[in-house]
Amino acid sequence: MIRIVLLGQPFWSLRLAGILNRRPGEVDAEFVSLKGLGTLRGLRKALAANVLMRMGYRPGARTWRGRLFDGIWACLRACNPRAQAVHYWLGTDVLRTLESYRAGRLRPGPMARARRDRHWADAPWLVDELAETGLGARYIALPVPLALGEPPRALPEPFTVLTYIPDRRPEFYDGPSILRAARALPGIRFEVIGGTGSWVERPVPNLVFFGWQEDVRPFLARASVVVRLVRHDGMGGTVREALEAGRHVIYSQAMPWVTVVPYQDPPALEAALQELFARHAAGELPPNRQGQRYVRETFDLETCLDTYLADLRRPGHGSAPPEDP
Repeated sequence: MIRIVLLGQPFWSLRLAGILNRRPGEVDAEFVSLKGLGTLRGLRKALAANVLMRMGYRPGARTWRGRLFDGIWACLRACNPRAQAVHYWLGTDVLRTLESYRAGRLRPGPMARARRDRHWADAPWLVDELAETGLGARYIALPVPLALGEPPRALPEPFTVLTYIPDRRPEFYDGPSILRAARALPGIRFEVIGGTGSWVERPVPNLVFFGWQEDVRPFLARASVVVRLVRHDGMGGTVREALEAGRHVIYSQAMPWVTVVPYQDPPALEAALQELFARHAAGELPPNRQGQRYVRETFDLETCLDTYLADLRRPGHGSAPPEDP
């Protein structure tokens, strides 16, 4: 039995714990919060683990929170030296680490210790970015259970663009490029989830904001293409959902069966949308079934679980965990 305690970012830690526990005979995974470590049960759980997994909390940060977490992590490692250490990198944690590394602001002690651990990244481009800092990572997809059903035989009418832009970070999600595209292409409907558009000074008739949505399926059902343009990203969940639904995707990261458009390149975005719109109008834009097959194969839960467990049992950085009988 591999006993895993996950520490760090709660949302993804809880989600990964739920995925890992789909193998109850092989894995016992539990997220323990920093507050939980202060309880007898949480501390016992961490000290009994044969894998300590750190999610989203980067080593070497100079913030008080980063120093606190590094200190707790070091204490757990010292008190439970038999446990394998695994860092799972998600996206923003890589961006902040890279920025601090280039500015010479990472604390050398935690980084030196982290280089001896095992590292996973949830997108292939994160592996390259981490390599610059001296951290050798392996790309292992973080699966997201999807239940979107089969795509339609034809994309819906009218041609509709769906994107995600929260009000608090419109620049990061390239809201200005979306706004400009909506103004330049008045014949295309744009739908935005995640925010109310409070950052837009003058409303645009074909640009509609729906705020935060718990269920994206109704929006995907009427979308032809999903746009995700970001300054930096892990493996975007909206991209996976769009491909699973058989929709076309415009993305600022290169991956199979998407159209790549650079972040903050409005002419490239408008050209890509015009091409897709013209194909749709001519009846030559079928659902993106190749993208759907790719997502179903790459992010299959059981396949990812096999990869997780095989890598944990593999000798190397962080050593293989001593499994309980």
